[in-house]
Amino acid sequence: MYRKILLTLDGSDLAREAVPHARELALALHSEVTLLEVVDSVAHLLAQTATIEPIAAGGVTADVAEEAVSAQRAAAQEYLAVEQQELRDAGVEAVETVVREGRPTEEIEAAVQELGADLVVMATRGRSGLRRAVLGSVADHVVRHTPGAPVLLVHLDPAR
Repeated sequence: MYRKILLTLDGSDLAREAVPHARELALALHSEVTLLEVVDSVAHLLAQTATIEPIAAGGVTADVAEEAVSAQRAAAQEYLAVEQQELRDAGVEAVETVVREGRPTEEIEAAVQELGADLVVMATRGRSGLRRAVLGSVADHVVRHTPGAPVLLVHLDPAR
């Protein structure tokens, strides 16, 4: 049980709070861990900036968006490599890293299926009511739309 753990991270201190939980499960169960970070896609960046005042009369170009995504990808790979080494140093033998581009909810769902993950570990602020409805919740979506893999949510104080 729980041979392949998918640990979602985004570079934040909040997301990192889930690492000890995944580490302890992996050590106790001799599980593989895949660290996943989802970065923006070029299409998403262009869509986000389409409504912003045009920059230098040309707006954000595909080249600029590609550079931004490339920088996000490089930062994510660097961050995940550090987390990977810390897990290995703690005794977790099988730790892989994956960086995907797109919407976090969709990419997490796809990664669960493609990697054959049988447990997802992620942190959540635990927002409720209007704040969750307005801001959305990746964790809520993953819990509701990821068949085949239970989701362990590390609930943190919303004030953090």
